[in-house]
Amino acid sequence: MADERTLNVRVRTVPEAVVVAAAGDLDLGTAPVLRARTRAVLDDRPGALIVDLDGIGFCGSAGLQVLAELAAETTAGGVPLAVVADGYPVLRAVRLSRLDEAFAVHPTVDAACEWIRDRP
Repeated sequence: MADERTLNVRVRTVPEAVVVAAAGDLDLGTAPVLRARTRAVLDDRPGALIVDLDGIGFCGSAGLQVLAELAAETTAGGVPLAVVADGYPVLRAVRLSRLDEAFAVHPTVDAACEWIRDRP
């Protein structure tokens, strides 16, 4: 039986940041897709990065690992990182792992943009 899990990732630019939006399940099989897309964005040295996980239905430990890596990479590179997560699957995992202490979590892309604009 074929593995039908997929992760759809879209990249777009807004005035405040580059937005990487993911939809689907974020697990061991799909986390490399998000990792590759976000690293490609970071290679272009954006002014800020927003990772929109509002379309994620499941977030496993491999997805949390990608988020932890992103937090370390953006901190080291001086790139503000905002994560959009309003759904229970992602919010619960991020809070339990305490990753919400490593990056800003917002309910919408608009809220993340506002946070970036208001940064000193």
